[in-house]
Amino acid sequence: MNSSPRPRRIARALAALPLFLAASLLAGSTPGTALAADDGRMPLGPDNLVTQAGAVRTLASGVTYQTYTQGSASDRWTVWARQQGGPETYGSKAAAEEFAARLADEGFSGSVDTFTAPAAADTPGGVFGYGVRVGSFAADGEASAERLAGWLKTAGFESRVIYKAQDGNPSTGPWKVHVVRVAPTADVTFKAVHGTDVSTSETVRSMAAARGALAAVNGSEFDIHTLSGSRYEGVPQGLYVQDNVLLGSANNGRTALLLEGAGTRARIAEVTSTVQVTAPSGEARVLDGVNRVPGRILGCGGVGGDTLSMNGVLTQTDRPWRNHVCGDDSEIVVFRPEWGSSTPAPSSGVTNSVDVVMNGNWVVQQIRRPAGGAIPAGGRILQGIGEGADWLLEHAEVGAVFKPGASIKDSAGVPVTSPTLSAVAGGGPALVRDGEIFLNTKANGMTNFSYGPNNTLAQRHPRSMAGVTASGDLLLVTVDGRNPAVSVGVSWPEAADVMKWLGATDAVGLGSGGDATMVVNGALANSPMDDWGAQPVERKVSNAVVIVPKS
Repeated sequence: MNSSPRPRRIARALAALPLFLAASLLAGSTPGTALAADDGRMPLGPDNLVTQAGAVRTLASGVTYQTYTQGSASDRWTVWARQQGGPETYGSKAAAEEFAARLADEGFSGSVDTFTAPAAADTPGGVFGYGVRVGSFAADGEASAERLAGWLKTAGFESRVIYKAQDGNPSTGPWKVHVVRVAPTADVTFKAVHGTDVSTSETVRSMAAARGALAAVNGSEFDIHTLSGSRYEGVPQGLYVQDNVLLGSANNGRTALLLEGAGTRARIAEVTSTVQVTAPSGEARVLDGVNRVPGRILGCGGVGGDTLSMNGVLTQTDRPWRNHVCGDDSEIVVFRPEWGSSTPAPSSGVTNSVDVVMNGNWVVQQIRRPAGGAIPAGGRILQGIGEGADWLLEHAEVGAVFKPGASIKDSAGVPVTSPTLSAVAGGGPALVRDGEIFLNTKANGMTNFSYGPNNTLAQRHPRSMAGVTASGDLLLVTVDGRNPAVSVGVSWPEAADVMKWLGATDAVGLGSGGDATMVVNGALANSPMDDWGAQPVERKVSNAVVIVPKS
């Protein structure tokens, strides 16, 4: 800073960050092995870094767990400043420079950073924004950065303390990678599971314990509380299938992890799903969703008529938009008992809604207006709003029978279902395809509204990934992040490099940030982190991918 503004004391002591690796996991382990640069070094950071491969722990025949570590902290803490209510990233350098000048007038010396993203398979690379940073502190200087953030707040600015490795610039790490590898011959089953209800969240560890899982990682991204209007934290974003039952519709075209499907135990593909009902009159109608609030399409990519506010303009779209919420004032959604005990009441502003309550054979038992009420054991409910409610009222009466139908297909239009299929939508793009790096950010709704680059590919965060090797191994991988003492995380391109290095011929991202969780033998194996400089916290999530011994 050019001069010191009035300081605001921030009483925050840095505590050592625990690793949460249970002693039972370390029992019998041997010292790690150093891998030289020409002998399998992880493709992270400078070429002179050495990979430490931890001891291989056998969880069951054909199922192993191993960690890899590399690098050391050398990046800096800084404060990302912004005006009250303003953006962290500016669309033009001139706007960022104007804000930096305003900071200087208040005694803060800010620098303008240019943020760029690499090209993906379906998205051009380039500059996606400009930010203003204040201060620069060593890897052990987080407390100093926090004090500076306090001074900025006192001066009327908003700020966020971050470690510069987050930006995706060259870094020396450190990195910690957790790998569960399952051979195709292992006597286990791959499943996607949720907690008590589809509409609520639960920790990966709790879901793993309920199934007696050898290992588990987080599955779908979900309707988390930070998304505007969330009433049911835990609703999966996109495709969710359990034992061939569709419990969450796909954000059409997004990449998904398919388990125990037709002809293969593990596969990664872009998928679409279709659900329809045929009324007693013979008229068929495609349903808008499964087990979600009507009118709220998390991740977009719905059936049709969906709108999204793009740069302040309400625009119709049928594309996926990750972590955005599309709207539709005319929908029909089907609810199953897995959703929870009752259907949601109409959202604010919805004046026309109905529940068609059916038994397990889709015979109408009751018609409720307005919508919202108990889901009978084994039953189904068609909930309509707007014109969707009118259609149901026209075709439904007590004793009438609806006929359901559903399909899940890959990008070639080939059905992927089987009696044992489990599936979750990836929380990231595809990473590897046919043995080569392949990131399809646009297909997964991970670009900006002009279909250009954004920070999705550039920033480092904790990540979870899944991959399949040429020999049929399933890889479940988690990279710790947001902790300079342990691991700074990876960008999606770095995650792709790691998955290819591990032998994946196909791979997909499962989730990022505080979602990224791995459980091994009932113990939390990694250090989930909500934010930089925070304490590890085990976040409740929507569902999980679990490895379960066959009974």
